Amino acid sequence: MVRDDPRAGEAGIDPFAANLKQAIMTIEGGGAGLLNSPILGSGDDGSVDVLHPDFIRWACDTARLPDDAAAAVAEGAAVVRAEPEQADRVRQFHRELFVEKTAPRETNERLLKAGPQAGMLAALVYLGGIPQMIEVYKAKGIPERILTDTLGDITIWMRRYYSEHGTWGLDQANWLYTHLTGQLFRLGRLQFHFMAYNRPFKVFRNRASGEVLGLSEAGVRYRADGKADGTNGISDPAGEWTSSLDEDGSAYTGHPVLPGAVAGRTAVTVSLRDWELVLERGNTVLNVHIPEGSKMSHELCRDSYGQAVEFFAAFFPEKPFLAFVCSSWLLAPQWPVLLPAEANIVRFQSDYCVTPGAYDELQTLERVFGFGTKLADLPNVPRETSLQRIVFDHLAAGKVIHGAAGFLLRDDWEKGTSPSPQASMPSDRT
Repeated sequence: MVRDDPRAGEAGIDPFAANLKQAIMTIEGGGAGLLNSPILGSGDDGSVDVLHPDFIRWACDTARLPDDAAAAVAEGAAVVRAEPEQADRVRQFHRELFVEKTAPRETNERLLKAGPQAGMLAALVYLGGIPQMIEVYKAKGIPERILTDTLGDITIWMRRYYSEHGTWGLDQANWLYTHLTGQLFRLGRLQFHFMAYNRPFKVFRNRASGEVLGLSEAGVRYRADGKADGTNGISDPAGEWTSSLDEDGSAYTGHPVLPGAVAGRTAVTVSLRDWELVLERGNTVLNVHIPEGSKMSHELCRDSYGQAVEFFAAFFPEKPFLAFVCSSWLLAPQWPVLLPAEANIVRFQSDYCVTPGAYDELQTLERVFGFGTKLADLPNVPRETSLQRIVFDHLAAGKVIHGAAGFLLRDDWEKGTSPSPQASMPSDRT
């Protein structure tokens, strides 16, 4: 534990260090906690000296970085402090991102192109955003445990950076910006953030049975097999068709979403007397992400959905959401065929109505065999786990696999959202 300096405020004593040490002592001593600690070295504009040795130590502890990563960050900060021009750049990047909050994507692009030390500079800048993150949580009254859980992504992505480059750093700046600015939250096993639904489907619920039916928007091109044109990079000029969607004020007629992430070529009609429109493009939804690093049981995922329903109603009542949405390799429609029904991947997917989209195999290859894996690498991929062997055998047989997107309506979080039997009416699929 860092001890408070009784001489704080005397001539020659760094007031920043004194305030910071007091904050560290409060946190480590189990006192007021992160959300009630002083703003660590903040000026009137909310800035902090992100390179100060005591701040670096506090930030690494708060983010719960592993010892080797924290040591590398401390060393990196010392190197940067010794180079005034680099130090100024780090402080300026931090100011732009977390004080002025202007054009984060453009700023992150410059940050990640800041030379051979860019990964470490990004780590320093983003650890420097933690005090501003704390202020967001304090203003909303969000519990500290959610802050520390959400910050865990810094360690995940620093480990990933190390595995790819052999040095510690960060390159997922745009992603982590959502964490540090209070846009994304980890609630149990899963992460959530608001977005507008952006898939080309209208979703209806039967007023009597509660069944759900999705219809494709007009103008979407599908192959003869019902897959979105371009899935796995494959088009079908001879067999492709384009969806239509007609609405006359009392009913919609269009092409249904079918199991297997396909669209039915035979149109169906839903009467608005019997069916309610419950989700369409532009509606507020929660985007779901599955951070790596721990078991993903169906029970834990369901628990996270329940936490999210309560959390966002309590802390963001002004933004009611209609559904959970996910775009992932875990929603590949091939998994229910390749894996047993009790597999965690299959059970996770079973909660979602999986929709067609022009996805490919890239994310699956990277998550199963390692980042950077391409289809051309198939002969040399590892086959150490059962999942690796299953995917290898499937692809080696000339078959395909692809990710997908899906939705889970908010009110269905305890049971899952499945397509209505009406969606399985005969179609021209092959």
